[in-house]
Amino acid sequence: MNSSSSGSLSSVPNGRIIDFETAELRKLPFQDSLYLWVKGTLPGAGYEARLAPRIYQSAPDYWGIEVVVVQAHASNQSSETGSLTSFERSIPLTGITGNRGIAVIGANQVKRIDIAGES
Repeated sequence: MNSSSSGSLSSVPNGRIIDFETAELRKLPFQDSLYLWVKGTLPGAGYEARLAPRIYQSAPDYWGIEVVVVQAHASNQSSETGSLTSFERSIPLTGITGNRGIAVIGANQVKRIDIAGES
């Protein structure tokens, strides 16, 4: 990425981009919608992972979807950094696919997934 900042360029402007372990497409039984499923590890307690589509004026070849964390809103959660917690998040891809597919954007990798013919 060209940006030296780890801040989000998506619909979650206060989010911080983190890395992910796996990203895959899934169709749920009895639904026509295609979903993106992402797994990874939170940087510590007190964080919540989100999948945040970038905002575009017109559809790009690959629509960027960032893997971000935000501070959890619960005030009783500990802010320890020693405990790592796994996360799994999904998002329906209706209305957020590019001309060729999607690009899952993490802190250390970008994974392009072609979706031609899936929509």
